[in-house]
Amino acid sequence: MAEKFQMALKFGFAGLLLLTMLLATTGEAIEYLKGTTYWDVAEVQGITVGDFHPISWRFESYDADAKAGTVEAQGAWSGTWKEVGCKTIYCEITGGYDSWYLTFVNPRYFFAYKERDGSYPLYRLGKMKGEPYNLNTVVSA
Repeated sequence: MAEKFQMALKFGFAGLLLLTMLLATTGEAIEYLKGTTYWDVAEVQGITVGDFHPISWRFESYDADAKAGTVEAQGAWSGTWKEVGCKTIYCEITGGYDSWYLTFVNPRYFFAYKERDGSYPLYRLGKMKGEPYNLNTVVSA
């Protein structure tokens, strides 16, 4: 495990995303979005994670199966989400002017990424509201 962690550090967050997807449990990501949940979100630029934004993202599922629902940053934007694969959802702001994918690393962390010219650069790092953050907690959670 330590060897894989060192390898991820060499490749930055793109490597970390791939590593954590491999290490994650086989449970569905959508389990983490049942009901209403709040997530602290930070911008990712290249391999740098910025400060967590003061407005959390709020996810609410439409039903008990939690295959789709709404997402918002209260007062800033709102949209919808839907399951598109194991541990992965697709989010789109109402009106369609922005969209992204979101993959759960584990029940407490996710990475969001956008499609840009055939590549998928990281866009945001999310953690369950109130969860402490450092690189080790993302990998070991």
